[in-house]
Amino acid sequence: MAYLLVNNQILKEAETNLTPFLLSTPEVYKHSIWFGFGGIPLLDENLDILELEFKTLGHDLPDLFKNRRELFRLLKRTLNKNRFYRTGLITFQFFIADDKIDYLVTCKAFEDFDFQINEQGLLISISDSKLLSYSRNNNSRFGKATLWKQVRAEITDNTNRAAVILNEKDMVCEGIASNVFMVKDNILFTPSINTGCYSDTIRPEVIRIANDLNMKVVEADDLETKHLLQMDEIFFASEAQGIQWVLGFENRRYVHQYTDRIYASLNKFLEKKTENQK
Repeated sequence: MAYLLVNNQILKEAETNLTPFLLSTPEVYKHSIWFGFGGIPLLDENLDILELEFKTLGHDLPDLFKNRRELFRLLKRTLNKNRFYRTGLITFQFFIADDKIDYLVTCKAFEDFDFQINEQGLLISISDSKLLSYSRNNNSRFGKATLWKQVRAEITDNTNRAAVILNEKDMVCEGIASNVFMVKDNILFTPSINTGCYSDTIRPEVIRIANDLNMKVVEADDLETKHLLQMDEIFFASEAQGIQWVLGFENRRYVHQYTDRIYASLNKFLEKKTENQK
């Protein structure tokens, strides 16, 4: 990547001096957004989340992030200057020190033309780390960053593995920075918000698409590990990681019939969203 967006300026990477940020900053928060189909389809939804999380932290978003039209223009310009014309991720990094917030925006390009999906399938395990369903701070993206890092460390020995995270009641909550969905007999199961689960921008769209496909949707707060073995199909979904189909858990193997249908509909939705931005 040749160009970065730093505090309202698009700069060449070689010209950027981040030393003042890093020397004076006790906290760094990251947030990634998917781009593709010539736009940034879920930018508004992500900014709504960022605004809420910053209020939880006792801060306001930097002025540029309140001017969504100008932010979109600068983000598109940054992507174009980097010649990122397919898909990828835009990552916001906020450097918070006392009452000052600096920010850095970086971009990563993918080779895909569509929203990402894994073809091979993942093998899942149950993480030893647990989240607290009643902690509002722990259930924000910023608050969960440490937990997700711990869970990733548990599975670094195999790139084809993923983990399911339970809460303090041993109920299924989420994956690593992703929501988990399960299918049994045309019913889509997913942990409810009451479990403390992460709520990605993709989550409500998956639920809406499932309803459009005439599936029954159950948001449950009592999904246990044993229920994973009873499902026909399991997948994770998030904006940053796409659709991640699960191949197996313990000795159970899964199909991906509904995963593929939901993925196809999700691509159409995202493409249509970008048309409204042009």
